[in-house]
Amino acid sequence: MLSVEELALIVAVLATLSYASVSDLRSREVKEYVWVPASLLSVAINLLSGNYDPLQLALASVPALLVLAFAVLDMMGGADFLAILLVTLAHPKILPKPITYLTLIYSLLIPAALILINLVHGLRHLKHFGELKCVKGSKTALLFLGRPVRVGSFLKSRFTYLLTIPVVEGGSASFECRTSFSMDEAYEERIKASLMEMLDKEILRADDLVWVTPGLPQIVFYLIGYVAALATPETLLHFIIPST
Repeated sequence: MLSVEELALIVAVLATLSYASVSDLRSREVKEYVWVPASLLSVAINLLSGNYDPLQLALASVPALLVLAFAVLDMMGGADFLAILLVTLAHPKILPKPITYLTLIYSLLIPAALILINLVHGLRHLKHFGELKCVKGSKTALLFLGRPVRVGSFLKSRFTYLLTIPVVEGGSASFECRTSFSMDEAYEERIKASLMEMLDKEILRADDLVWVTPGLPQIVFYLIGYVAALATPETLLHFIIPST
C-alpha cells in the first residue's frame, strides 16, 4: 500500500511528464519552469520523510548524470536531463526498486527498435548507399541512425533533420555525413535553406535521396518508461537482481 507521500510524488511526476510530453510532441521544446513545482515538491517531501540517504541518492543519480553528459555533448536536450532529474528527486533510492534506472532503460527501448527499423530501410537502398559519397564523417552509421527519403519529402517534413548535408564540389553535390543533429534550430534551418537553394540551382532534384533522422519526442518515452518502472513487480527484480 502506498503512503500519502509516495502517492503525491507519483502523481506530481506523472502530471509533469504528461504535460511536458504534450509540449514535446507539439514543438519538441519544454520550458524549464515546467519541472520546478514537482521538483521542489519532491525535495520537500523526501527531506521531511528522511528519504535522502547519501549513498542511495548518489547511485540513483547515475542515470541523470549520464543524460547530462550527453546533453553537454549536444547529443540530447536539456529537458531530457531535467526529466530524469525529476524522477531521481522523487525516487532517491535504488532499493527495493531502482526507479531511475528502470525509467531510463525502458525509455531507450523505442529508440533501439527504431535503429532496427532504420537498418531495414537502409538495406532496401543498398545501391544508393554504395554510391553515396561522404567527404566527411561516417557513412556506415547512416544505416543505423537514419533512413533515405526524397529531398522533396524532407523539405515538407517537421522535426526531421539531415544526416547527409550536401556540399558543392565542381558543380555536383557530395555530402558531409553526421551521426546526429544540432540542438541549434537556427543552424538546422540554415541547412534546409541551403538544400532549397541547391534545388533552385538544379544541383539536386526533388526526387534525389538524402538520409535523415527524426527529432524524437524523448520526454514521451520517459513518461512511458516511468509508468513501466512503476508497474514492474519487485518480485521480477528479485530474479534479475538477487540483492533486491
